[in-house]
Amino acid sequence: MPDRKQNDAPLPREAMAQRLSAGLNSLGQSLSDERIETLLDYLAELVRWNKAYNLTAVIDPMEMVHRHVIDSLSIRPFLEGRRILDSGTGAGLPGVVLAVAEPDREFVLVDSNGKKVRFLRHIRRTLGLENIEPIHARLESLTLDPPPDQIVARALAPLARLADWHRPWLERGACLLAMKGQLEQAEIDDVPDGYSVEKHALEWRGMQAERCIAKVAMRQS
Repeated sequence: MPDRKQNDAPLPREAMAQRLSAGLNSLGQSLSDERIETLLDYLAELVRWNKAYNLTAVIDPMEMVHRHVIDSLSIRPFLEGRRILDSGTGAGLPGVVLAVAEPDREFVLVDSNGKKVRFLRHIRRTLGLENIEPIHARLESLTLDPPPDQIVARALAPLARLADWHRPWLERGACLLAMKGQLEQAEIDDVPDGYSVEKHALEWRGMQAERCIAKVAMRQS
């Protein structure tokens, strides 16, 4: 765990809170002041741990608000069910952010990188996020009981590979939300027959690049 006594520059929390509130407004969403403070606490821990463990390539806290928090919150309208698997969660994106915003849902955060899972367990303890369950595992060997109602994956792999990895849960009725930047038709066409793919554009004020989600599900016979 990084040393809390190191001489870190204080975060611009007020400016970060203002940017977060503006981003929420552009998404047509709102969060209580308490939940906004929890998200800022999460970013503070991410900044601190990132210096030692390289959890994310984004190092500017203000940039993290847009590229991590607002980006994660942009998929809230598409969430379904109570138990959600965040596949290849990394530093907890989008799972931790969504868990703060959606306390009545359960988020299973899975990653094969041990240091990232240690960070997530620290976040669970430090922020008191009882609705996240960090798991250190590879997707190929992952079993979940009960199974997830929905799966989210942020910039993890091509759609065809995601469909293959998550097939056992998709066959049981779960759907997959794949968060993407540009999504070419060729990637959609590579998804095997038997799956449906819906592309939805994501937009908010201040976004820095094209963003979308692909909703993947088994076709109904």
